Amino acid sequence: MVSNKVVESAESPASIDDYIRVKGLRLVKPYYFDFLCSVKKRWLGMTIIDVFSEEFASRPRSYYEQAFEDGRLRIEGGKTPAQADTPLKDNHRMRHFIHRHEPPVLDLPVEIVAETDELVAVHKPASIPVHVSGQYRKNTVMALLQVDRPDLGRLFPVHRLDKPVSGLLLIAKSAAAANDDQGKILKAYIARVLGHFPSEAVTVDKHLAWDSRRNHAFVVDSNGRLAEKQSLGAVPLPSQLQQLQAKEAQTSFRLLSVAADGKTSLVECLPKTGRTHQIRVHLSWLGYPIANDSQYGGTYKGPDQVRTDAATVRKETSLAAQELPNSNKRQKGSGWAVTSDNRAQSDDPCGQKQASCGVLDACQSEHSLLNKAQPESVSSAEFQVPQDLQDGMCLNCPNLIPPGYPTDIHPLWLHAQSYSCEQWSFECPKPAWASLNWASPAQ
Repeated sequence: MVSNKVVESAESPASIDDYIRVKGLRLVKPYYFDFLCSVKKRWLGMTIIDVFSEEFASRPRSYYEQAFEDGRLRIEGGKTPAQADTPLKDNHRMRHFIHRHEPPVLDLPVEIVAETDELVAVHKPASIPVHVSGQYRKNTVMALLQVDRPDLGRLFPVHRLDKPVSGLLLIAKSAAAANDDQGKILKAYIARVLGHFPSEAVTVDKHLAWDSRRNHAFVVDSNGRLAEKQSLGAVPLPSQLQQLQAKEAQTSFRLLSVAADGKTSLVECLPKTGRTHQIRVHLSWLGYPIANDSQYGGTYKGPDQVRTDAATVRKETSLAAQELPNSNKRQKGSGWAVTSDNRAQSDDPCGQKQASCGVLDACQSEHSLLNKAQPESVSSAEFQVPQDLQDGMCLNCPNLIPPGYPTDIHPLWLHAQSYSCEQWSFECPKPAWASLNWASPAQ
C-alpha cells in the first residue's frame, strides 16, 4: 500500500533534497505522482487504454491494463462509472498514479547572468529542459531556479530553448512582462556547422511547418505544401494525423571562423522569427547542418534523436521491463490499488547588475562531465534507487534512470549568445566548442 507515502501533483514544488548527484549527472529521487489529463479532441471515442498505449508509449499496453484494474489508471467525470472499454468523452478526465522516475541531466548550475526589475537572464546548460516536458518535471530550469532562488517568487519563461541547446534564456518575474512584445528583441546565436561556410552573409527566407508527432520541422510553401528541397539527414514522412501549417521563418547567417582542419565553421545566426528548429533546419537547407545535429544531417556525435515510432518505444520498453528482477514485478493480490484515502493526500493538480559567476567554467567543464557520465555506467550500484524509495509495481525500479530511455546529455552545437533591445543587452559566455583553438573530435 502507499498510504504512508507523499503523493505529489503538478503544483508540488521541488526541494533541494529531491536531487542526487552521481558521476557528473543530476538525478531525481523517484516519487509518487498523480498525473491529471483532460481528454483531447483527437482522443474522443477511444478507450483510456488505447490513449495511454499510443500517447505515453514508454510503458507497454499490459502495464496500463493492469493499472486500470488496480485503480492507478482511472477515468473521472461522466454520469456513470467508467470501465476500461468506456469510450472517452469531452467531460472525462484521466488520472494516472505513478512512481515517477526522471531522466538525468548534466550536473551544471543554472547561473543568473543579469537581472532587471522585470526580467531574469540565465545561462541554461545543455541537456536541461526549460520547463515541464515529457518525463522531466524537477530536472528543469524552472524547477532548479525555484530551488536555488525562492526569493524570486513565481517565474514565467519568456521563450524556450530546446533541451540540448545551451545559452541565454529570458525569464519574466510576472505574466505581464512575459507577454510583452518580444519581436523587438534582437537575438544572436552561434552554431558550429559542417564544412567551410561562405564568407558572404546569407539570409534564408523559407516557410516551416512543425509536425509534433514526428518531432520534425519541414520546409513548405506558403500554403503548407512540402517543398521539393528539404533539410539534410533522414527526413521522415509527415504524420497523416496532423495537417502541416506553414509559418514564415527567416534567419540571417554570417561566418565567424573556420576550424584549423577546415571541417567545420563557426557561424552567427540571427533569427527574425522564432519557429521550432528554425536555425537547425535553415542551416541544413543551405547545406551546412549543425555538425552534431544528426536529425538534420550532422555527422558528429550529438544528442540522441527523439524516437518517433511509438511501436519501437513500446517494444524497447517492454524488453527492458522483462529484464527486471522478479522481485520487482507485481504479484497478484499485492494490494496496490489506490484508495480514495490515498488520493486525498495529493494536492489539487489543477491547478540589472551583471552577475560575476562561474558560467565560463561551467561551459569548459562540460567535456569532463560528459566523460564521467557515460550511459553504459548507469547499471552500477550508484544508479540504483534507495531501498526505501523503491516501488514493487514500478517498471523502472530498481534503476534510477528509466530503462530504455536515452541518456540524452550530449549538447547540440547551438548556443544562444546574446539578446538586446533599447532598454537592455544581455550576453552569455561562449561554450568550449566555440573557441578559436577548438579541434574537431574523432568521428
